[in-house]
Amino acid sequence: MAKNKKSKDSGAYIFAGILIAIIYIINTFLVESIYWGNQEVSQKTGQANSALNKMNSELTAINMDSISIAAGIIAPEDMGMTQANTEIRYGNIIAAEHQFEAIKDVSPVVTKRYNYAKALITAFKAKLDSLGTDVVMMGDADEMNNILKREIYPLQTTASEMLISTIDAVNVENIKLNAANTRRAFLLMTIMMIVAILGEIAVWLFARRAKKIRAELEEREKNLAEVDAKLKATRQKASDLAVINVLTGMKNRYALDGDISDRLESGRFNIAVFDMDNFRSINDTYGYDFGDEYLAAVAEKLKEEFGEVAEIYNITGNEFCFVFNSSITESQAMGIAQNIQRVMSSPYEVLNLAVQLPCSGAVYHYLPGDCLNVNSLLVKLDTALRTVKMNGGNMINTVMNM
Repeated sequence: MAKNKKSKDSGAYIFAGILIAIIYIINTFLVESIYWGNQEVSQKTGQANSALNKMNSELTAINMDSISIAAGIIAPEDMGMTQANTEIRYGNIIAAEHQFEAIKDVSPVVTKRYNYAKALITAFKAKLDSLGTDVVMMGDADEMNNILKREIYPLQTTASEMLISTIDAVNVENIKLNAANTRRAFLLMTIMMIVAILGEIAVWLFARRAKKIRAELEEREKNLAEVDAKLKATRQKASDLAVINVLTGMKNRYALDGDISDRLESGRFNIAVFDMDNFRSINDTYGYDFGDEYLAAVAEKLKEEFGEVAEIYNITGNEFCFVFNSSITESQAMGIAQNIQRVMSSPYEVLNLAVQLPCSGAVYHYLPGDCLNVNSLLVKLDTALRTVKMNGGNMINTVMNM
């Protein structure tokens, strides 16, 4: 019995020693990863700042050349050379843009500011190109100065300020990441020290602490049970997310299928779909981030205006589906549909820009047994919607019962 006990104690000591060694090794690798993480952050920050500063300096140089031409400082025979220099500088700006855009894992704040600055630079270049050297040489100097002050200089100034703002955002992100890594490093070193001390004490007191260890194991089992409960709650949240559109916060196509499938055989209700006409032009003109903000604004307004009379679903990109309450009559549904079209077609202010698109819709006064499944119901609605769009859009069509 004593020999068996001694063997168990020896095994416990060996296990404790191995455990401490593993902890040391793991923490060493973690500290090493934090160091290289800081190096990577610093390198990315340097690359980003270099590209942004290059864009800003070249943009300022282009603007100064334009002012010099308008002021008559540059001789007419030198204007061709100045224009060539402008093209070279703009090529340098594009190269700097490519350098910046090649950087991975840039934060959304930095990306948004950079995209805004890039759009302003493009507008600046387009406006500058529309004038041309010949126009400057033939035009009135005062008039050209006015054009520069009113139209070109504000674009350059705003673009430059946004580039500087982007640099500030990059530096702030760098400071935050380095600070977080530093805190982690100190925390890990503290944990290493505490673990080492506790490990030595645990080995020394192991034989006397058998009962306490058993109690700790029981407590650990209790904690594991709590963790298991939390995991189940997390799975439930994940299940909920599967039927929610993250961008708009509305139920999605899968939720619609689950909500109305059982009503198709014997139910009677009013349903409608709407989407914006030529929504792609928003993404093509202002970018996908802008389009997402626009959709979110429209969705919020729809929930505010019609959340009490219908269940609203965001079934695809910019397509919204409305399942009206059972108390809503056919005529009331058509009236509400016209209000929906009005709200969706209203102007929305997104990122300080007013955007307005017409929208088209289709309304279906569903009768029991009209469709075998939700997919066939949506096919009817989408067919009616396409008919509207083929006829110019900005109208509401009605699905005929079969």
